[in-house]
Amino acid sequence: MQEQTVQEPAPGDEGPAVDARASLLADVDFKWLMSGQGWWVDTARFQNDPVYAAALLKLALASQSFALRECAALIQARRSGSAKCDAAP
Repeated sequence: MQEQTVQEPAPGDEGPAVDARASLLADVDFKWLMSGQGWWVDTARFQNDPVYAAALLKLALASQSFALRECAALIQARRSGSAKCDAAP
């Protein structure tokens, strides 16, 4: 029998794949939190149209929902390049 080895990245060296997953999870959280407020999000457009994304983030940042405001702030910071996700996968 052959043993199959899985190569794990070194701690702190997860690279762009983890960043992409964290970004996708934040976008999905944002979409659901927005729908909870009655606002529909076109995910493809949100990811590809900076003007559309900025308008939705502005709307979310003014929301009464703390979770939505927090999620929007994280996405906004990540898009501006000033934040890294500290959440575990």
